Amino acid sequence: MKTKQLGFFSFLLAFLTLAWVVLLIWGMASAGPLETFEQVLAYAARGGALFTLTYANATLLTLIASMLFAGLYRYCREASPLWATVGLVFVPVYCLLNLLAYFSQITVVPRLVELSHVAGQQEMAEFALRQVIQQWPDSAASIFNNLAYAILGIPSILYGAILYRMRRSLRLGAILLALNGVACIAGVIGVSLRSSPLSLGSVVGGVLFLAALVALGWVFNREEKLALS
Repeated sequence: MKTKQLGFFSFLLAFLTLAWVVLLIWGMASAGPLETFEQVLAYAARGGALFTLTYANATLLTLIASMLFAGLYRYCREASPLWATVGLVFVPVYCLLNLLAYFSQITVVPRLVELSHVAGQQEMAEFALRQVIQQWPDSAASIFNNLAYAILGIPSILYGAILYRMRRSLRLGAILLALNGVACIAGVIGVSLRSSPLSLGSVVGGVLFLAALVALGWVFNREEKLALS
């Protein structure tokens, strides 16, 4: 894959990640308290343009991230064919889990909310909603979401290590990418152990990932310009 394309995907993903953060904060600010399942359910049931845009953006973000890592595989495979291939194996798993977590919020959740108002379906619908609503910490969707980023942490570490050895100019982005992977893995361990400090790893990983995208995107675009000059 040309470095220009990698640079484009890096910057596009950085933009979508920033948009995700802004939309999420905006949504939380307008939602009010979300401490109980009933409050979270009421927020999800309201839906609306902001809710739909937030999860449509997250769905697109997942797809673009998968495309970027596929591109990084092609970029890294000459330098390290085995480890580049090992890293690629985890990308579809990440993509599937995150699509289940995000896309279901604007497809499955509205339908379950409708069923929750149908006589005889309330109990089943509420049980399903407790599993599907991503913003409810104990839901299956939330677990899938955290697990997806931990799984993506594996190729992040592998590709970070390969990129670090390939070029000096890539080292900053490579280190940030690998640290993001470590932080995301620590985050899912923290969620599993109910450790508040460790569970913050996912948030830290998101910040490191954003910084890595900017650093790598700048280098990839610069390499393409130098190659054409």
